[in-house]
Amino acid sequence: MATKRVPPTPISADATIADMIETLDKPVEYVRRVLEKLERCKRAHGDAQVRVGVRGRAEAPNYLIEYVREDAKTRERTTDQDAAYSGSTHRELAPHHIKAAANWSPEEMNITAVSALIGRLRNPRAPSSQANNED
Repeated sequence: MATKRVPPTPISADATIADMIETLDKPVEYVRRVLEKLERCKRAHGDAQVRVGVRGRAEAPNYLIEYVREDAKTRERTTDQDAAYSGSTHRELAPHHIKAAANWSPEEMNITAVSALIGRLRNPRAPSSQANNED
C-alpha cells in the first residue's frame, strides 16, 4: 500500500520562533532546547539572539544563535554568529551552514523574548504582561 507524502509546511522568509509555534512538533521541548543554547551563548558573550532557518521543516526548523557586540569607542554594533543547530536533534551544524545568509530569517528573537515565550507555552492561562481593558 502506498503512503501519501505530505508536502512540507512552508516557512515564511521573515519568521521567528513565536510565529511558528503552531507548526512545531513539540513546541515546549523545541523552545526549551533553543533557550539552553541561548543561555550558553549569553554566558560566553554577554548577549544572545536566535534566527530560524527558512529552508527546512517548519515542524523543527534549524536555528542560528548570534550575539551582538558594541565597540566601546565608536558605539558601532556588530552581530556575530555563535553556532547553527539542527532543529530536530539540537546538535551543532557544520560552519558552512552559517555562512549561507539565505538559510536564515532576517528577524531574530532575543533571549528575553524566548524566555517569555516558553513561559506562555508552559502556562497558557497565566495573565499576559499586557493590561486587559475591562469596562
